[in-house]
Amino acid sequence: MDDMTSTLPATETPIERQLEVKPAIDAGPDVFTHRHALWHPQGARGIFGGITIAQSLSAAQETIAPEFDAHSMHCTFVRAGSAMDTIHYHVERVRDGKSYSLRAVKAFQNDRTIFLATISFARALPESITNLRHAEPKPPMVPKPQATEVDSDNNEDVSKTPYMNQSVGMTHITSDPCHKRMHQWIKTRGKISSKGGSRAHLAALAFMSDSYFLAGLPQSHNTWSFVNPPITEFYDCEGRLGLASPIHTPIPRPHLQGSQTVSNQPRRVGMMVSLDHSIYFHQARHLKVDDWLLTEVQTHWAGQGRGLVSQKIWDKDGTLLASCIQEGIVRLEERSNGLHQSDIASRL
Repeated sequence: MDDMTSTLPATETPIERQLEVKPAIDAGPDVFTHRHALWHPQGARGIFGGITIAQSLSAAQETIAPEFDAHSMHCTFVRAGSAMDTIHYHVERVRDGKSYSLRAVKAFQNDRTIFLATISFARALPESITNLRHAEPKPPMVPKPQATEVDSDNNEDVSKTPYMNQSVGMTHITSDPCHKRMHQWIKTRGKISSKGGSRAHLAALAFMSDSYFLAGLPQSHNTWSFVNPPITEFYDCEGRLGLASPIHTPIPRPHLQGSQTVSNQPRRVGMMVSLDHSIYFHQARHLKVDDWLLTEVQTHWAGQGRGLVSQKIWDKDGTLLASCIQEGIVRLEERSNGLHQSDIASRL
């Protein structure tokens, strides 16, 4: 794999480096691999799930005519990926039609399947065509993101998170878990280059859609502590844990606040793993991920050691850009005679 340096061109954002794929010529036709080193949190070997989602979409886009945009993506996480090894994306051209095309992508690492995706593309229609139209509005009274100068720097160190967030908090914190809503603003670091174009914006949204998603499930039960904190739980770009809001309660993040009582919390999440992830892109040509986007996370069901969450994403003007659904394993830490048993993952 080439071009593994940490110096970024002035015209390329950190997240674009995580989206770019290239043909793996020695692996056969329609096989791609990542062009740059995989981002991962400092000290961790595993990769962020959004990387395989985004790179699978980028690989499929390489086989699709430019007048087609991705409108839905259905993903299954099979095994944890490693940031130290190359991933190959095998794209199958399942169908090419006049209005819709379908691709299947299988991601391999060390000759084992780690990720599967089916991606449907639709030919862009003129705005003048009459169709049924409606969209859920952006929730009211959510504070706007605060201006920051951090996002103007494209030449970030590749070890840093390639996107930024400003958490708002949770509404209805004392109500039933299904009634709660968790809001945050999110955007890429720097501006997407003209070379990347609309397809880079789509893949970047796919990347960021996996950020702070499944964590909404335990937090809807007012469970804030994790044996292994999720890698997408971090301070926002200015070091804040949340924006001031008249209708939101800040979401506690004891692992970020240096709490000495994390292990003494009544309940801790012992295991949290995504199983599948679906994205529906609504406004592909209007998407601008380098401007602030509002996300809303809600949970609908939990049981049998699993849970389901949904996410809606709007731009600042209130246009609904995408809807997402994710199911994952969420298990509380088992305790016996006051002793913690943190090896839950080995029991699967």
